[in-house]
Order: sequence, then structure tokens, then C-alpha cells
Amino acid sequence: MIPVNYHHLYYFWITAKAGRIGEAARELYLAQPTLSLQLKQLERALGNQLLVRSRKGVKLTPEGRIAFDYCERIFSQGAELVAALRPEQAQRAAILRLGVAGPISRHVVLQLLEHAQKISREVRISILGGPFDNLREQLEKHKLDFVVSTTDFSSQMGVEFRSRLAGAIPICFVAIPRLKARAPRFPADLSKLPLLLMAPENPVRKDVDLFLCRHKISVSVATEIEDSELIRFLALRGQGVATMDALTVREDLKSRRLMKLHRKDIGIRQNVWFVCGRHPKPNPVLRRIIQSLMERFSIKI
Repeated sequence: MIPVNYHHLYYFWITAKAGRIGEAARELYLAQPTLSLQLKQLERALGNQLLVRSRKGVKLTPEGRIAFDYCERIFSQGAELVAALRPEQAQRAAILRLGVAGPISRHVVLQLLEHAQKISREVRISILGGPFDNLREQLEKHKLDFVVSTTDFSSQMGVEFRSRLAGAIPICFVAIPRLKARAPRFPADLSKLPLLLMAPENPVRKDVDLFLCRHKISVSVATEIEDSELIRFLALRGQGVATMDALTVREDLKSRRLMKLHRKDIGIRQNVWFVCGRHPKPNPVLRRIIQSLMERFSIKI
């Protein structure tokens, strides 16, 4: 039997999730040289290099990925032991680290939070916003548990991650009543008004560009922003016609602060993707929440 030091396994697990030895050392309250030495002792005990070290941080070798997967299961079972014998402690320890891409409507996030809290009132939710490239990196380093994005990037991350299309929200052209009155013919009159659009790399923006090209409309782009709430704010200030998802402007349309420039559905959708790791989370509460989101949750439009 190979003598495995489970403290060393835990240190390796934390380091792999942190992506940097210095960051892991701070989390573990260890000096960097001490942590590095114990990681090397684990590699010697297992007879394989587990981590590739560089100035940018550490990455798992193929053997390191196998070891990491075993660590996930080992410490998952440890959390289950705590949950079985001290369920109140398992509840308190549940923190869902959620990543939300900029274009995602706040209403989607609210629905997700309400769904999670129905499963456990004790869960704490930490939200990180930003571009999906940054969120993907944080998820890959295990600094996030779950990401909501307009793009399915799981195929770029390997088989240990999975995704699910949680919904497709209709996109519409909206403006304040004064601007709408200047564009009675849709979509031809879009050429008369400034447009507030998502950034060029956004999937919805690409579909909007195709829509305009298909109708041979040349437009004046006033602003390109990867933040749906900021675009909404500018639209309400009368800065131009905005392409918005129906959830974000639902209340504005009801109150007629904003109005659609078209009656029919234009056929453009904002996809909402959920992305997470395939391996179960150690905390049983998080495991139930993520499983429910990936299997049963659907966006209400």
C-alpha cells in the first residue's frame, strides 16, 4: 500500500483550485516554500508529477487531473460525513460562487437566486460579474462553482465541464415614445436613428448585424456596450434605439417608458447558458442546488 498523506492531498487540492502556489499558501496559512515542499513530497509518494509550475501559476498534468478527480470525491465524502453527523454545520458552510456575464438580465439572476433559496434558505451566494473569458478562467481554476453566460464555452474547457441551455429570451428594438414616432416604418427607418448595441463579440450583436444586413439597412451606431442595464439606462434617457432582451425591459414596456418599434417577433434570441463542473460539489447543499439548476430550472419570460 502506498502511504498517502491526506494533508498533502488536501494541500494539492487547494493549490489546483487556486491556480497559484502563493494564493493557495495564503488560504492554507502556510509559507510558500513549505507548501511547495509538501506538494513535491506528494508527487514523490505517488510517483508522478501532478503540477506544471510556471510564472503564470500551476496547471494540472494528466496524472494531476486524475489525482484531482480523486480528491474531489474524497473531500466530497468528507463533507457528506459532516452533513450526516452535523447537518447544521453543512448548511452554514454552503456558499455558491456564481459568475454572471455582463449581458445577462438581472431578472435571470433574480430567478436563479430565488430557485437556489427555495432549496436552502441558508445558502450564501457570492456573485462575480464580468466578460465570459474571465468567468471561464475563474471556473476553470475552480474559483467559481457555476456560470451564467450568453455563450456555451464548455467545449473549450474539456470533458470535466458541462453546459445546459436554460432558455432563449426574445430580443426587440426599443426606444422612448418620442424616438419611436420618428421611425414608423420598421426596419427601414432604423437608418434615421442612433443605435445602442451590444459589443461586436456578443452573439446577439452578431444576429442583429445579420438582421440589418439582410434588410440592407445602414445604421449609425451611437454606443457599443457589454452591459444590458447600461444600454437600458441610455435608452430611457433618449440616447437612441436599443436592442434589448424582453426580460430586461419588461416593466419599461408595460409602463410605456419604452416602446417596441415592431409588432412581430424579429426572430433574434439571447441564449442563456449554465456552465459548471461535472464532478459533484463536496458540500451537499451546493450539490443539490447545482443539480436542480442543471436539470429542472427554466427561465420564466
